[in-house]
Order: sequence, then structure tokens, then C-alpha cells
Amino acid sequence: MYHPTSRVLAVLELLQAHRRLTGAQLADRLEVNIRTLRRYITTLQDIGIPIDTERGRYGAYTLGVGFRLPPLMFTNEEALALEIGLLAVDQATLIDEGIAVESARAKLEHVLPDAIKRQVRALHESIRLDLSTIQA
Repeated sequence: MYHPTSRVLAVLELLQAHRRLTGAQLADRLEVNIRTLRRYITTLQDIGIPIDTERGRYGAYTLGVGFRLPPLMFTNEEALALEIGLLAVDQATLIDEGIAVESARAKLEHVLPDAIKRQVRALHESIRLDLSTIQA
């Protein structure tokens, strides 16, 4: 048995992969009825996912133009590059709120596998950037 949250996310994945699907197509793929599918669509819309509904005989569901989920997996190199960028911003005090850097770091670590997370933390704890030559 699937958890409703998994199915809600499956709707989003299907719409990203196929661009345009009818309610019947989505319901069949998820093995739910149309009423349940509409609840899933409403849930996604309530959290800000732009799903457009075309009613009528040739109606369908589509994602809003330009909407894509951000990548949720980073390579080792991407994760380390992001951490170096966060270190630079934090150490150069390029923004007033240090909490923004910590929030971004927490989000980054949240999606990383443990091995990469350990590398990123080690980098954070052991590197001090020389930013004395940077001019704003």
C-alpha cells in the first residue's frame, strides 16, 4: 500500500516527465479514482506547485510554464563547490545575515548522502579562506 504523500509526489513526477496528462491517465497510473487524484492535485497547488487544469473533453493537467523541481542530488564535486561558496560568503560577510548561510548549509547537508556530508563538514571545519585580496 502506498502512502498518500508518495502518490502526491508521484503526480508531480509524472507531470514533469510527460508535460500533459489527462485526469484518467494520472488516476490509472496511480491506481486511484478521479476524486482522489483531484485531492492530490489540490494538495500540490496548496503548497505552491503551479498545476494548470484544462477542463472539457480534451482537458488535461499540466505544470506551469518553466516550473521544475530543483535537483535533489549533488555530485561530490558539486557539494564541495557549494560548501566553498558558502564559506566564502560567510567569511567575507557578503550578506548581513549569517543565518542565511547556515540555513543554506543545513538544506545542502539534508540532501547529501552521509559520506559526502562528512566531507563537506570536514571542509567547513578545516578550511579558512584568505579573502584579503577580494574587493567589493
